[in-house]
Amino acid sequence: MDSVSVAFELMRIELDAEVESLNSQGAKSFHASDYEAASELTRRGSELQAFLAKVAALEEEWRATFSGTVESVQDDEVIEATVRKINAGSRASKTGLLVRFPDGKVIAEEKAADTLVAVLRHAGLSKISELGVTVNGENIVSRTRSKKYNEAHVSPYFIKTHSSTAQKKRHIEEISDALGLDLRVEII
Repeated sequence: MDSVSVAFELMRIELDAEVESLNSQGAKSFHASDYEAASELTRRGSELQAFLAKVAALEEEWRATFSGTVESVQDDEVIEATVRKINAGSRASKTGLLVRFPDGKVIAEEKAADTLVAVLRHAGLSKISELGVTVNGENIVSRTRSKKYNEAHVSPYFIKTHSSTAQKKRHIEEISDALGLDLRVEII
């Protein structure tokens, strides 16, 4: 991967964090019945989505026109360390998940990844592994370790937790729909 492609990937990570932050602020505004603030955040969200589309188009133009003619960065460890450093310094507010089961059970761990793991364990890892729900191109629950991303190990399964809180919410909802669990999921 060339250094400009790495820069686009890092920009995408930062922009995703900004989207998460905006979504979190919007959810808080709606919960507080501050509809004026929520409306403003919706407008900003629309503008941010348009900007993301422009960045994606520029990245595609770069790849199509220049990426094959530029020297590649060969050290994957340098790339991974840079990504981790940017993720650690991200300005996005920390968000969590709150999941309500129809029987009244509530799961809301301190970290969204821990909530995801607890919910999936409760729902049944073997059933979920058969659904084909993917995270970063890998099955969310599988018996094989990820070659690229960190994950939770709940023997004999590995649960892919490398995703945004919003993505974790969508994955839980997708699993809930597929298994008929009727879960209510909120970003907090």
